[in-house]
Amino acid sequence: MAELAPDAILAVPSSLRALRGWADYGRRLRSRSDARPKETHISVEEAAVRILELTAHVQHFSRAEGRSATAAAAYRACARIACERESRVHDYRGKAGLEATGIVLPAVAPAWASDRARLWNAAELRERNGARGTNAGAWKHEAMVAREILFGFPAELSPTGRVALVDRIARHLVDAHGVAVDWAIHAPGKMGDQRNHHCHMMFTTRRMTATGLAAKTREWNSREGGGRTVAAIRATLAAMMNEALAGEGVTTVHVEHRSLKARGIGRMPTKHMGPGKTNAGRKRQARERSAWERQHRHDQAARHDQERASQTRDRAARGVSRSRDIDQREAQAIEQARTTPETTTTQPQPGRLKRLVRAITGRADRQHEPTAPARVDLERDVRATYQAERERMTADHQRDAKALDDRHRSEDRQLDRAALARADRDRVQEVQERQGHSAGRDHDRTHARDEHERGHRP
Repeated sequence: MAELAPDAILAVPSSLRALRGWADYGRRLRSRSDARPKETHISVEEAAVRILELTAHVQHFSRAEGRSATAAAAYRACARIACERESRVHDYRGKAGLEATGIVLPAVAPAWASDRARLWNAAELRERNGARGTNAGAWKHEAMVAREILFGFPAELSPTGRVALVDRIARHLVDAHGVAVDWAIHAPGKMGDQRNHHCHMMFTTRRMTATGLAAKTREWNSREGGGRTVAAIRATLAAMMNEALAGEGVTTVHVEHRSLKARGIGRMPTKHMGPGKTNAGRKRQARERSAWERQHRHDQAARHDQERASQTRDRAARGVSRSRDIDQREAQAIEQARTTPETTTTQPQPGRLKRLVRAITGRADRQHEPTAPARVDLERDVRATYQAERERMTADHQRDAKALDDRHRSEDRQLDRAALARADRDRVQEVQERQGHSAGRDHDRTHARDEHERGHRP
């Protein structure tokens, strides 16, 4: 894909009409470019295979950092857990994005361990000082109460395949280390890569036995071969992911857990931004979007108010002038109707037979009396005509007001679409910043190597 100029991404269009294309632009850009920075393409046996570098991080939850196993478990499972050690309730039932959860235990584990709240409360309550010493029975302030493996899935893996893969990985941890595993699959976040389905796999720092949590799993500690344990679990994750992809017939993706150096690739590795820096950047973008949208909505609302006030003034002025004209013409028409000469009508002369009947009955033959003039009907027609004209004038005013309101609502919807398009643009910018950071590091490394080959100090 061709390199885009920085101003093509960072410049904010001055008109809302130009912003309408941002959403389509963002979708086209994401469909043509790879939104994940740790992916590349190589040719294997003349077939394009996408190498997906495994994203898996092992972290621990320590009281020294102000963290607790109960809070972490409640957040990941979108559940409610009352922490007995802290005497507080962690309620994340309103959190969205949870796809599936599960608990995997050793065969000898007690029945209560399948309850998430009891499991992690037991992990917290287990970390106390011994019965001797000045702090006997007190909470261990630097205790490590839980560990977690956070890893992402290949986008090609189906939802059913993700659940099956997680259950298999959890079973491997249980069999290899004797721990209790609590896993949760999360959907991608609203502001992140929409292919980023990931799993939080928490497990206890102690082995689960028939009597509960027992000895510590020291093999995860850095002093006692923790690096080898993490390397082994990364290799296991990659192997199981590749097997899951092959089981679903996906042969164009290969998950790789080894480093670039181990594979003999001279490219500089990218640096993981981490959730803190990523969230800080997204919050900054959200603040800028909010300020931009607030300013545009304020300006647009002021312009709409001004247009409505102007329409009201114009309508009042035109209405007064037009009403005066209608009144004048109506008065003239009525005056003309009143001065119209009177017209009388006479009934036709009766026939010979009618005159004979009237003579026999004694009724004298007479002319019809002149009728009243038709002024009243004419005046009524004149008034009805000009009243209809007034009603048409009122309908014209209502139609103009409705047209203005429709245009204002359309502009409000256009601004809504512009705000969504700006969010899409920010997501694209985030991806390009990552890619640009990686490209810059590659350029620095290439420049240093060239300088060294020419005999200069880099």
